[in-house]
Amino acid sequence: MAESVRIAVVTGASRGIGRVLTERLTSRGRRVVAVGRSREQLDEVATTTGAWPLVLDVADAPAVSEAWARIEADLGVPDLLVNNAGVSGSSDHTWEQEPEDWWRVFEVNVLGTFLMSRGALPGMIREGAGRIVNLSSNAAFYPIEADDEWAINSAYMASKSAVIRFTEALAGEAASHGVRAFAISPGMVKTDMTQRIFAQYWDEPDTWTPPEVTADLVEFIASGALDGLSGRYIHAATDDWRTLSNQAAAAISNDWYTLRVRTPSSEQ
Repeated sequence: MAESVRIAVVTGASRGIGRVLTERLTSRGRRVVAVGRSREQLDEVATTTGAWPLVLDVADAPAVSEAWARIEADLGVPDLLVNNAGVSGSSDHTWEQEPEDWWRVFEVNVLGTFLMSRGALPGMIREGAGRIVNLSSNAAFYPIEADDEWAINSAYMASKSAVIRFTEALAGEAASHGVRAFAISPGMVKTDMTQRIFAQYWDEPDTWTPPEVTADLVEFIASGALDGLSGRYIHAATDDWRTLSNQAAAAISNDWYTLRVRTPSSEQ
């Protein structure tokens, strides 16, 4: 009997990191549901890769529920979900932003990640297996210096912190059902979003990480090699993630690759 084709869902798949992920996973024989908001771009991705295009706003709860019903009815239960869709919002001062614009960043980055995960989990739990990968960023925790005002984006930074903590909670809840969850950073990847924020570094090659590095890490996670580190935050460009499985026990006992508040008493 032929082995069934594994199914993956990738959000934000019409361009940038999401498109590279879609190309990589389809090239490895996966059936990929490419999720995005642009029909024209998704159709082009589908033509190029053979992916199944799905026009969807990941922050629209009824639409997400309907989409997951369609995916499972037409294709089956995915064993991999990559929540890549994200927006940066405005880099204006917090007090200069409209509340709905600031909150939209949370709707896409956090609510969207929750809704897509919520849609994936019942099927994964029924199957007793599955992996969810959530895209976060070092913006979740990097220290802010006095002259770093240009680099501060309160909505984006707070939303990416929430993604890391949500991932850890999800991993804890789903562990007994055979489902694993990971938060990852792709590093500094050249996208429309980063071009707007980090334009001054655009021509400095050492600043940037190729999106293929993220695809390498997602593939590695999908293989099960890092299941012992479910719930952790892994940086695609700076962590030696190919050997992390050898350090899983130490990472857990020392609470590495997590988001924590450090105090003098906690380090004693």
